[in-house]
Amino acid sequence: MPINKLSKRLEICAGMVSKGCRIADIGTDHAYLPIFLAKNNLISGAIASDVNTGPLKTAQKNIKNNGLEKIIKTRISEGLKNIYEDEVDEIIIAGMGGNLISEILDKCNFQNKFSKKFILQPMTREYDLRLYLCNNGYFIENEKAVYCKNKVYTVMHVKYTNHKLIFSETYYYIGMILKNYNKDTKLYIEKQIRDLKNKKNGSHHMKNFSLEKKYDSIIRILESILH
Repeated sequence: MPINKLSKRLEICAGMVSKGCRIADIGTDHAYLPIFLAKNNLISGAIASDVNTGPLKTAQKNIKNNGLEKIIKTRISEGLKNIYEDEVDEIIIAGMGGNLISEILDKCNFQNKFSKKFILQPMTREYDLRLYLCNNGYFIENEKAVYCKNKVYTVMHVKYTNHKLIFSETYYYIGMILKNYNKDTKLYIEKQIRDLKNKKNGSHHMKNFSLEKKYDSIIRILESILH
């Protein structure tokens, strides 16, 4: 992928970054996202971190080739373990499963998480991630669906509130994506309906009729949104 052009998935992440802020890109891989942001003068600084040395060496090479060593620093870090809260304003965690993102947030030792903005892009298990966020004091302020490489994902802008939040069951399937309704939103809802129908059928075969009824209710709500 050319560094001056992001995938649509990472493009949506970049669009949620506040201009002039300092970011940490957790699991940066080849540092495409921080390089794009720095080249377009959208950030004042970045830490590109990864748990593996291999991708980080490639990231370092890409950063050097673009003359961005003064703006983007690289760091080995397991999640946010080696990221210090006074050096970043916004944290991007993209391209991981929802459960792994939850684990990273759960181990975050920042004393003042209220001042931070989290941009999360789960590849799988969005339901689990939304449930974790609600149970652990995080609020999704904005969310966008994005269709990329024949799959549909979601990108979340999240703030810490320290208040446990309770929503209807439907929320954990679609979050706040209706704030930005477009063709990708429709595709995301359709994907959730397909997944729920599979769960409904599985519940029926297991003779768990109460669970089957619950899935059917959510399916009806999501289908009503599309009409």
